[in-house]
Amino acid sequence: MVSAGIVVVCAVGNAGLAPGHPVLPPASSPAAIAVGGLDDQNSLNRARRGMYRSSYGPTIDGLQKPEVIAPGIWVAAPILPHTPTAGEAQLYATLDLAADDELRTIIQSNLGVDKDIDEASDLPVPLLRQLITIKLREGNVINQHYKFVDGTSFASPIVASIVACMLEANPKLTPQQVKRILIETAERVAGVEVDRQGWGVVTPRKAVEMAVRVR
Repeated sequence: MVSAGIVVVCAVGNAGLAPGHPVLPPASSPAAIAVGGLDDQNSLNRARRGMYRSSYGPTIDGLQKPEVIAPGIWVAAPILPHTPTAGEAQLYATLDLAADDELRTIIQSNLGVDKDIDEASDLPVPLLRQLITIKLREGNVINQHYKFVDGTSFASPIVASIVACMLEANPKLTPQQVKRILIETAERVAGVEVDRQGWGVVTPRKAVEMAVRVR
């Protein structure tokens, strides 16, 4: 694919705490842009940056992976409609916004969605509110449509979206040029080993600005 001019962006994997922290195909390919995970603590403060438990090299070919990292935890993602998770998120969000005297009616109208909520309908309102808060946090629910997710499978599309912007700005870029720009504009995370983060965190604005200048 890269030989045909297509940029390939791959999730490096989530085995950073496993023995050997293996990087497997297709992320292990020399031609692919392998993306690891950043833990930004859901904050814009660069001083709070750390690493997600993403895999890292060397690969079986002796390559150091990943090349770059992107947010891999606390990523807001849409919940797939008509799934159990969607039903739970809808219930939790509705209960969270409801008035105290509406809670039990809502629970009775949604029996079977969450067993713990069903069994808690007779609890005093303060304890019921506490349970709802716990459910929101345990489910990483933002609202009825979105939740926080984690994994390099979510870091990789962030990089792919940056690549799309780069190619829109300069359609003549080759996959090799795209990779080089991402590497040259990345920011290293202080205090984190180079082999875990590669060249560092992608910086979208800098990458697109550099893409425009390439001729």
